[in-house]
Amino acid sequence: MSESDGIEEAIEGMSRVGLTVAGRLGEQLARARQQELRRAQAAEEQQARELQARFDAERAAARAQLAPVMDNRWWDTASGRDVERLHETATAWKDHDPAARDAADVIRDQVQRRYGLDVDNLGADEASVAEALAKAERDRAQAEQERRTGREENAQAGQLLAEADREDRDREQDVTEETQRPESLAEEAGLKYDSAERRQDLAASLENVADREAVQARLSADQDQATPPSAAVAKAPGRNPKARKTRGANGQTKLLQKGMSR
Repeated sequence: MSESDGIEEAIEGMSRVGLTVAGRLGEQLARARQQELRRAQAAEEQQARELQARFDAERAAARAQLAPVMDNRWWDTASGRDVERLHETATAWKDHDPAARDAADVIRDQVQRRYGLDVDNLGADEASVAEALAKAERDRAQAEQERRTGREENAQAGQLLAEADREDRDREQDVTEETQRPESLAEEAGLKYDSAERRQDLAASLENVADREAVQARLSADQDQATPPSAAVAKAPGRNPKARKTRGANGQTKLLQKGMSR
């Protein structure tokens, strides 16, 4: 066996195992798709629509992923891992989508022509296949757990942001209420300072006083003094300017006439 033959066998062996694992993973996914379709058929209308929408979205993504296999130029540069990945996708969807079925046929032909392998009868070592399949399933479970953790962390972050925003709004409302409170207290104090009830109580307490003039004076003084402090400040003490008296010509004539009569 030449050195080149050894290299070719190593590449061929790896391809056999990889393609076998990819095909079996694809078959598992195909069974999962079939179960989803059955659940959608048995589910209520709303849930059925949601399941069908998710199925359609995943199928469209698979079509986009498989599109390159139809181009010979892609095969000229594709790695063994690229072929295995698309073989898995085509196997998972070929029973549910005509485009995926066409892609699976192209993959079969290209692998046979380029690598001399039959994807339907690879003859790979079962122990190696089982080991690789277990590793692939562990990697997939870990990836799914990481995605789930990421979704939970994003949900928690959104909840924390919402709570922080709510606390900010509450603080702003508290500041506004504290700002408005002194004004309302001042208005309330002004109303209580000179209330009709207070004046009525005062008048009732003075009914037995014989000197009615003194009672009236006391009530008048109380009404004058009942102005709230804020109003008293607004009405600062001062004298209103009085009109200045001037003497006109008629005034001087009357004085002269008075003097002459004397």
